[in-house]
Parts: sequence; structure tokens; C-alpha cells
Amino acid sequence: MNITATNLNLFVAFDALITEHSVSRAAKRVGITQSAMSNSLRHLRELFDDPLFLRTSHGIVPTSRARELALPVRDALRLLERALNPAVFDPAASTRTFVLSTSDYVEFVLLPQLLSHITKRAPGVRIQTLPWGMHQVPEEVARGQADLMIGFYDKVPAYHREALLFEERYACIVRKGHPLVRDKLTLRTYTSLKHIMVSQSAGATSGIDRALAEIGRSREIGLRVSHFLNVPTLVSSTDMIAALSRRVAEPFAKMLPLRIFEPPLRLRTSRIGMVWHESLEDDPAHRWLRGMIAEVSARL
Repeated sequence: MNITATNLNLFVAFDALITEHSVSRAAKRVGITQSAMSNSLRHLRELFDDPLFLRTSHGIVPTSRARELALPVRDALRLLERALNPAVFDPAASTRTFVLSTSDYVEFVLLPQLLSHITKRAPGVRIQTLPWGMHQVPEEVARGQADLMIGFYDKVPAYHREALLFEERYACIVRKGHPLVRDKLTLRTYTSLKHIMVSQSAGATSGIDRALAEIGRSREIGLRVSHFLNVPTLVSSTDMIAALSRRVAEPFAKMLPLRIFEPPLRLRTSRIGMVWHESLEDDPAHRWLRGMIAEVSARL
């Protein structure tokens, strides 16, 4: 391909199409008409000799060739933006929107303090969150659809950077007046009860299950839910038990009829960190955002 004969605006259109999965929304994203975006798509198909996007009842979906192109195109556009934009960032004057991929746990624990911290220093900056509860880094970070991911994760993909923010301990909660839990939560009682587990996939195990297996025990999962913040309400109205983050358990115990106990077995602390694509490592605005997040996390 001869790049000197290629309209670079086509790559801006491609990035919008793969982000929005809609010709009309992609056109709106880059500020052109829908017919102009359709024309860009036609030229892209000719350029790559591939349909790139297939129409469905729910919009357009990328072909395998388009998925292969998504990350290289996005990285190239980021480099071009950085070359064209001044290498400074003025928080007080910025109106930039940062997109964070994160879980309801992080939204509950970190987001209120982060917003307060940012608003004082950058009143025009906006924060948008994308829901993400899996213990892995979402593809949106590599695609440029999210500035970074904050939460629990097992490993960092290639071409990404990470920073540990804080650690979290488990607490066990049961409802007040539970018929089987008195003044102390024993391991025998703990394993005899039905448990509520936060999980994004059926059949998944957790660090609690692994810790129990190490001492030859197991537990019965009575209910799986996808969000941390549902757990306290469910526990308060049932005879089930749950182990969840202490920073979630303690505020809810002040609002609901709940009792908090130390887990009756040794559990590892959970590590909460932030992960971003290495192409944003030296971006001044991104460095500022990471600094804000680190400052707030250090005070939790």
C-alpha cells in the first residue's frame, strides 16, 4: 500500500466505525454526514479489499480483517494526535473526558473521592465509566475506547503498563439475628452455610475456594450475582453468608441489619490497580489522570 496516495481521514473514519458499530453514530463522532461516512467505508473496502464491516439487525460488526486492523490503526492515530497536540496539559482549562473501565466496587470505593479531587483542580474535566467486573484487562483499553482500567486483575497483557493502587481485605457478613451465627464465626459454621458469590461467569472459583481447598474444605454457593453492591442487601434478608471487600461491608453494615466477622480462615488480600496502554505512557493528560488516581488511592 502506498501511503502517500491514501487519504488519512479514512483511518479516522475506520476508528470511529470500529468504536461505534454504527455508520450514523460514527459519522456523528467525527462530525460528518452519514452519506460521507458511507462513502469513506466504500473507499476503505476498496483500500483493503475486504468488506471490513457487515450489516446486522443490531448495526455493523467488524470482519476478522477489521479486528486485526483496529489496534494498529488506533495506535497510529494516537501517535499522530500526540505529534500534533502541544506536549502540555492544563487541568484548569481542560474539557477532556476520560473513560475508565471499572467495576461497581471501584465506583463505590474510589469514584466519589476521585471526582471531588478532580473537580477542585480541573472543573471542566469529565469522567465516564464503562462497566467491567472481570479479573482481566478489557480490550477497550488497547482499542483506545477506555483510558485505563481500575480494579482486580490477574495479569497484564503485552504492551500495557500497570500500577498498584491499594490492597483490600475480606470481611464476612451475615444478617443480624442469624440462627446459626452467634458471637463468633467458626470455620465449621462458615462452611455449613450457603454462600453468595460475586462472579461474572458460571462455575468460576475464587481465592476463597482455593483457600478452602488448601485445608481440605469447600463451600456451597447458594447464589451467584454479578455486582458487589447487590450482596449486602441480599445477605440482610436471607440466611446466606458472603465474604466481600471490607470497604464495601463496613458502610453497608451501618445502613442494613448486618454483622461483620473476620473470615475463619486465612485469605490473601486483593490487589487493586490501574492498567493502561503503553501508547499513553507519556501523554501529559494521561499522566495527570494517573497521578490524581494514585493520590486518592493513597488516602483510602
